[in-house]
Amino acid sequence: MSEQTPRCRICASSKLAPKPFGYRFNGRWLEGMACKACGIIFIHPQPAAEEIARMYSKEYFAGDFRCGHAGSYFDEATLNSLANEALLQRIKRHRADGKFLEVGCAGGAFLNAARQAGYEAQGVELSQEAGEFARRKFGLEVFIGDVRQAKFSEGAFDVVFMGDVLEHLPEPLATLQEINRIMARGGLLVLECPTQTNTLFSRLGFFVYGALGKKAAVNLPPYHLFEYRPQSLAALLRRRGFEVLCKTETAMPPREIALRGSIFQKLGKKILQYPNYALTTVFGVWGDRIEVFAAKRKSA
Repeated sequence: MSEQTPRCRICASSKLAPKPFGYRFNGRWLEGMACKACGIIFIHPQPAAEEIARMYSKEYFAGDFRCGHAGSYFDEATLNSLANEALLQRIKRHRADGKFLEVGCAGGAFLNAARQAGYEAQGVELSQEAGEFARRKFGLEVFIGDVRQAKFSEGAFDVVFMGDVLEHLPEPLATLQEINRIMARGGLLVLECPTQTNTLFSRLGFFVYGALGKKAAVNLPPYHLFEYRPQSLAALLRRRGFEVLCKTETAMPPREIALRGSIFQKLGKKILQYPNYALTTVFGVWGDRIEVFAAKRKSA
């Protein structure tokens, strides 16, 4: 795909509109773009593969690796917090046992909890340091690399979980196609994903910055290559052969949100998070995170 004539990285439409945010990264500007056809938001141009690999060094897992939750992956308190028993119980209501694959398993805390809950667990992790930690700490079977490189057998897994992963992937369509291939017919895909551009703060910020002709620079490396909203995420899953069973939006409590940027941005985010949290809790809208349960369609 030519970087000189940008097209949507999901549906290939040329009907794109710039969004008023971006990243300054390695001497160039990576701009937020929205597709008018499928609604996806992505950054253009995308970092090169070697740049992406460098972003996920050991230092990444020792800092802000879970979209706003600070702490090192490699300390015991963080590991305990990531063994999400409530999520496992929700998964068990859909599929109580079977072969369980976590794509982007990091240091293996949640994958280990899945194994303890009775699943036959395997993991895939791009980071060498994190994958080796999962093997050493928990004795897990972890493939280090991309899920497409693992070459799992067709229909091998009953449950596939991706937590805070999809937004980091440069080729989500290809990854989801491979996940569909390696899932059993009727298998369960569980996604957790930030939806930060879905919030009141982001929507209002896009409007204000757009009206003023300004661009907001995100003060982080471009970890999020795509920014998903509930509708665009559901459309992406349908495109790759999944049926959405249920989706739940949540919002981080105001006291827990990470504040970055200018004083104006920090103040605006803090103030707007209070009504946002209330609206998300009561009506399930404008959340900053989403949990999706989807099934591989049984028809060919």
